Amino acid sequence: MDQLGDHICVKNRNVSPPPPDLAENIAKVNEEIGKEIERAINVTGLHEKIVELRAEIAKGSSVETVEKLKAEIQEQIFAVMDVTTLKEEFENLNVVDLESPEG
Repeated sequence: MDQLGDHICVKNRNVSPPPPDLAENIAKVNEEIGKEIERAINVTGLHEKIVELRAEIAKGSSVETVEKLKAEIQEQIFAVMDVTTLKEEFENLNVVDLESPEG
């Protein structure tokens, strides 16, 4: 990293893209997470709360109000999500050190 005055510049590093099978597995886990979040929203009836959050953002409400609503929504989603299954799927990705020369 180089430091220029009050700015910090990050130099790009050449990082290989993940192997195709890993990228595919990551996509599958992301899809499962999306489905689980959607299920949680449906189970908890959060659609109205999300509409309320969007309305508060649109009318320029305070950061505190918006953050409070976001926290309530997240809390309710996490309360009903099957986090254990998602965690197991993530751990089964067999993530490799993508920055090492060996891949």
